[in-house]
Amino acid sequence: MTNHAKQHITLPHLIYIGAILFLLSWIIFWGRNSFWNTHFVRRDLKRMETEVTKLKTVNDSLRNENERLKTSLDAAEKAAREQFGLIKPGEKVFRFIPPDGK
Repeated sequence: MTNHAKQHITLPHLIYIGAILFLLSWIIFWGRNSFWNTHFVRRDLKRMETEVTKLKTVNDSLRNENERLKTSLDAAEKAAREQFGLIKPGEKVFRFIPPDGK
């Protein structure tokens, strides 16, 4: 076997390999745009998109309810009676208390 067939790892080779390993680990784990960080950002983005969709649904529902209360006197009266306990002049309100007292 000759000297050329047997290769020795020299210090420059070790430095080069170490630099490559450091760079790869930085890209994967620690950098601002690392794969690791990108994974968590994407997960948070999906969660926030789901929350935005739910909030848009609630917002549309409230907008429709608001429009209904503005345009329908019956709806406004029902809301005033149920939510605020308002009554018309001369009306009597009876409240029934369940037997368990709640």
